Amino acid sequence: MEPVKEFYFKEPLLEMPMVSRKAISFITAVWSVILVAAAATFLLSGTAKLFWPGLLISLYLTHRLFHFNDAKLLLSKVPLSGKINTADYLNRQSVKAITLASDRSLLFGGDFSLHLISELSQSKEVREALLRLDVNYDEFREKLGEHLKKSVSETKQSHNDIILKIRNLALSAINLSLKGGGKYVDDSDLFAAIGDLKEESVEKIFNLFQIDSDNLERALIFGRFRRRFFWHRLPTSLGGFVNQPYKLRHRIMNRAWTARPTPTLDLFGVDFTDMARASMAGFLVGHEKEYDRILDILSRPNQPNALLIGEAGAGKEALVGHLAYEIIHDKVPPQLFDKRLVTLDLNSLLAGADVPEQQARIKKIFEEINRAGNIILYIPDIHNLSRTAGRYELNIINTIIPFILSNDFPTIGSTYPKESKQFIESQSSFAQAFQFIQVDEITPSEAELVLTYDSLILEEQYKVKITYGAIKKAVEVAYKYFRQRLLPSSADDLLKEALAEAAHCGDKALSADDIIAIAEKRTNVPLKEAGYKEREKLLHLEELIHERLIDQEAAVSAVSKILREYRSGLASGKGPIGSFLFVGPTGVGKTELSKILAKIQFGSEDMMVRFDMSEYQDKASFYRFIGSPDGEITGALTDAVLQKPYALILLDEFEKAHPDVLNLFLQVFDDGRLTDNLGRMADFKNTIIIATSNAESNFIKEEIDKGRIMESVAEELKKRLIHYFKPELLNRMQTIVFKNLSMEDIIKITGLLMNDLGQTLAKQGIKMKVEDGALRKIAELGFSPAYGARPLRGVISNHIKSPLSEMILKGEISRGGEVIISLKDGGIKIAALIR
Repeated sequence: MEPVKEFYFKEPLLEMPMVSRKAISFITAVWSVILVAAAATFLLSGTAKLFWPGLLISLYLTHRLFHFNDAKLLLSKVPLSGKINTADYLNRQSVKAITLASDRSLLFGGDFSLHLISELSQSKEVREALLRLDVNYDEFREKLGEHLKKSVSETKQSHNDIILKIRNLALSAINLSLKGGGKYVDDSDLFAAIGDLKEESVEKIFNLFQIDSDNLERALIFGRFRRRFFWHRLPTSLGGFVNQPYKLRHRIMNRAWTARPTPTLDLFGVDFTDMARASMAGFLVGHEKEYDRILDILSRPNQPNALLIGEAGAGKEALVGHLAYEIIHDKVPPQLFDKRLVTLDLNSLLAGADVPEQQARIKKIFEEINRAGNIILYIPDIHNLSRTAGRYELNIINTIIPFILSNDFPTIGSTYPKESKQFIESQSSFAQAFQFIQVDEITPSEAELVLTYDSLILEEQYKVKITYGAIKKAVEVAYKYFRQRLLPSSADDLLKEALAEAAHCGDKALSADDIIAIAEKRTNVPLKEAGYKEREKLLHLEELIHERLIDQEAAVSAVSKILREYRSGLASGKGPIGSFLFVGPTGVGKTELSKILAKIQFGSEDMMVRFDMSEYQDKASFYRFIGSPDGEITGALTDAVLQKPYALILLDEFEKAHPDVLNLFLQVFDDGRLTDNLGRMADFKNTIIIATSNAESNFIKEEIDKGRIMESVAEELKKRLIHYFKPELLNRMQTIVFKNLSMEDIIKITGLLMNDLGQTLAKQGIKMKVEDGALRKIAELGFSPAYGARPLRGVISNHIKSPLSEMILKGEISRGGEVIISLKDGGIKIAALIR
C-alpha cells in the first residue's frame, strides 16, 4: 500500500492582520539595524572582550544575509507520507508575493491570480522568461493592468477561496521545482504553475500573448540556472547541469573496502563514474523506459547484460552517463551501489597487437574485473568484435563471450540497428548473452528541453541571446526537414549555424525567423508564411507552369490547387503534400510536369528522386525497396527519403511494380510514414509523390479523338484502372489523365526547347534566330504517335546542336555573331552571320 500524503497550506503571515505584519516587518528591520551597528561598534572597539561577540554577530548577519530568501525546508526533505505544509517549501520572496496578492484581492477586489501575476512578473527571472517568449514586457504589463481593473468590478473572492487557490498553486509549483532540480519553490516556479490552475482569467491574458504553460516552464530555465550558477561559471557541457563540479578523482574503492585496482582495464578504458563526478556526464532527457530497463537488467543475478541498439545520436551514451551519475549519488538499486562504470575502448585494445596478444589483454582485463568485484563494463560499438579481427574474429568473440556469460559482473554493450542484424543476431552465443534494449530518438518536446539547457552554454560562447521561439523553430524544422540526423543533434547543428550567422552580422538576439532563414538556405524550400511575391506566384501558378509545359490543363490545375492548399496551411498534414497518378501516353508531359513541380516547390529539378518501377516486378524486389530482413541491403525508397525528406518522388511505370511493392504505398499515402528493415522511420509528409502509368493509353487517344470531354474520359479510365491497381490504392491518389499532344502542341514545345538553346548560345555572346518553317520542320521530325514529344530532344541534338558545335569549333561562329536556322529545299539550314 502506497504511503498517503495530505497537502495543506498554512502560512502564519496570511492569518495576521495587515497592521500586525507591517509591525513585525518594522521591528525586524529595526532589530537588524541594531545588530549591524552593534557588530560594527564591537569590532572597531579595539577591546578583545567586545571583538569576539562582534565577530559572532557578524557571522550571524552574514549567514542571515545569504539565506534570507531561503524556504523553511528543502524540497529534498519532503516526507513520503503524512500531513505536509506546502508553505514550508516556498522561499521568502514567493510568500511575500502571495501575501501581497492576497491582501490586494481582499482589500481592493479583483482576481487573486491576476494580482499574483502582477507581483511575480516584476521579478528578474520571470521578466527574462517573457522576453525569451518574444513577449513585449511593457505591453504585457499594460494589458494585465486592464484585465485586473476589469476583474475588480466583476470578481469578489473570500479568504477561504484564496487559500484553496494558494494550496493548489503551491502544490503544482513544488512539482515543477522538483522536476527542475530546485532546492525550494521560488517566484519563477509559482509563475509557471499559475497556468496549471486553468482559470479563465489567466488563460485570457496568456492566450493574448500566446504564452503556453510548457513553453513558459522551459523559458524560465534560463533565469533559474543563471541564478544557480551565480557564484561560478556556467558549465561547458550539459553534464554540468546535473552535477556540481568536483576535482576529478579516480576512485577504485567501495565502502566495504573489498574492491581491487584494475590497471590494465584503466589503460584501455575510461571511467564514466569519474566523468560524472567531474560534471562531464550524467545529463539525460527522456528515455525513462530504457533507463528503467537497464536498471532491471543490471540488477539481475543471472544474465545482467544489456545491449543498447539505436542509431547514432539516439542517446545510448547519454543513458550510460546518466547511470554513472546515479551510481555516484546512490540513486540505483542496492546491487549497483559503489560500482564503477568503465568503458572499454576496443580500438585501442586490439590495435598494434597480434591475435595471441589481443587474447592475453582480454583475459587479463576480465580477470581484473572479476577480482575487483565492483565493475560495470561498457563496450561501445560492440559489433566491432566481429569485424576488427579479420579471419580470427571468432577467436576474439569466443574469448570474451564466456566472461560475459559467467554472470560475474554486469555488462552494457551498444550497437546500431544495421550492425546488430549483421554481426550480432547472426551469432547465437553473442545474441544470447544480452537482453536487447531499443533506444529510439527523443521526442521534439524533449529535444526542446535539451536545447534550452544547451542554449545557456551557447549564449556564453556566441554572445547572442537565444529566444525560446528560436529553440522551438530549430527543433520543428530539423525534425521536419533534416532527418539525416536524429534529434537533438540535427536541431543543435541548425541552432549553432544560425548563431554563427547572427554573431557574424552583429545581431544581439536569435529569433525563429533567423532559424527559418538558415533552413531555407540549406533546403531551397520556402518555409516562411507566403509573402506578397510568393502569394502572387501561387495565385498564378498555372501560368508559371505553362511557361514550361504545353496544354494538359487538367493536370496543371490539379497540382496547382494542391500546392496552394499546402502553402496556405490548409493541407491535412497526415500524408504527403500530394499523391498523384499521372496516366497517359508516353511523351505527353508527365515527367516534365514532375520536374517543374520539383523546381517550384523544392528549388531544383535535382530534388526529384526517380524510381523505375519496372525494376521492382518480382517478389524479391520488395526487399530492395525497404531493405532485407538480415540488414545486408538497405531500402532504396526509405534511404532516398531519409536522405531527402523534402523531395518529389517519381514512380515511373507504376503499374509494372509487384503487388507487394504497391501495397507499401497504402501506408505511405495514408500516414506519410514507412519503416524500413532497420526500424528507421522514413517521413513522406514533406514529399510530393507522383506515380506515372501508360495504362489504357490507346483508350484515352481513341476517346479524345471522338471528341469526348476529358472529365468524362477520366471517370471511365478510373473504372478501367482497377484492372491494374487495387481500388483502395486508387482511392488514396488523385488520378490525372494526360491527353495526346497535337501537332500544334509539338510546335509550341519545339519553340520552348529552341528558346533554351538560344539562351545557352547567348551566354557565349551568340544570337540565334529560328524561322517558322524550320521550327515546324523540327517539330515534324520530332513527333511520334507512339512516343509523343519524347524524340524531340534527339532531333534537336542531331540536326541543330551537332552542326552548331562543329561550326563553333571551326571558328565559323564566334562571340558577337548570329545564327539563322531556316528551311531550305525541305531541309534545315544553319547559316552564320559574323559582324
